[in-house]
This record gives sequence, structure tokens and C-alpha cells, in this order.
Amino acid sequence: MSKIDAQDRYVSAENVVFCELEGGSALLDLKSSSYFRLNETAHFIWEQLDGDGATADAIASALGESFEVAQEECLPDVLDILEAFGTADLIVRK
Repeated sequence: MSKIDAQDRYVSAENVVFCELEGGSALLDLKSSSYFRLNETAHFIWEQLDGDGATADAIASALGESFEVAQEECLPDVLDILEAFGTADLIVRK
């Protein structure tokens, strides 16, 4: 996937299964059999990708509201996590 753009909408890839585990959550890429454990922030971001998906800007706004942090502070982290998801082919641009 090309570089993540804050204005583009992203959704989870069809080949990825999300599951909640004791003490956290994880993703399983059925295509590559790769397993990814999510921290609290990555879990929150992944949840935003359900349904119609979301833009990085919208995710940063929701994250900021939820954790009482300015959106501008959240956006770089959101972009980094989406970039990691994209590199692993866990998300697609909608």
C-alpha cells in the first residue's frame, strides 16, 4: 500500500480476523498466518475501521476525545499505526 493519507478512508482487509484476548486484543491475517498483538491505542484505531472505515483525521479526533488529548497530538501516532497496518496488508484504502 502506498503512503497513508490523513484524508483517505481506510477499512480492515477481508482476510483479517480481530479477536479480544485476556489482557488485550490481536489480529490474525489469514492470508499470511501472521499474528499481531494490539496495544490499547492500536485496538482503538482498529475499531474505527469497522463498517465504512474512517480517515486518519477522524480517528485522531475520536482518539483525542476518548483519551482527552488534542487531535494534533494524536494524528502522528494514528498515521504511524495505519502505516504499520498498511505495510502488513491489514487495511485497504476505500
